[in-house]
Amino acid sequence: MNGLLDLRQDSGNDWKRPPAAMLYHGIQDTAQNYETRIQLSALMDLEEQMARFEADYEGMIAQIARYYVLPANSLVLDVFHRHRTIPQLLLEAAPRLREFFGGDAVFNLRVLIDESGSQTLYAVAMWAGRAEDVIVALDHFEDGWWISNSRQASGILTFTYELV
Repeated sequence: MNGLLDLRQDSGNDWKRPPAAMLYHGIQDTAQNYETRIQLSALMDLEEQMARFEADYEGMIAQIARYYVLPANSLVLDVFHRHRTIPQLLLEAAPRLREFFGGDAVFNLRVLIDESGSQTLYAVAMWAGRAEDVIVALDHFEDGWWISNSRQASGILTFTYELV
């Protein structure tokens, strides 16, 4: 049947003439040469900045130890070093936890590692009262603060309770 048709059966490309210039050629600029001194000025006090950042971070860890009970092992500190937003988030949560759980509540920090090796940091309220009361306090904490701030934790931090 194809033999009966007198139609051209190719791509229609004319390979004999060169293609037209691409559109992006006209707007490409050459790279600007920045002077070395301008580039170095941004890095001039980098060591001092890093030292200040580390000192601020260590101060933040010391503040966390005032609000939470840290275990003797270094797993919690490992999580802090891997996820630098978690210490700041815990410090922001501390006054809200006191507000919803009361000033005498004790919060332990624990790290659990699952089968795949991922770590989860738990802030555990040690509760001596009734289970219904701690559930209500945790619900109010979640509704009043945690839900709007939990994205910063990236699934690493969980608030829970333990009856003692």
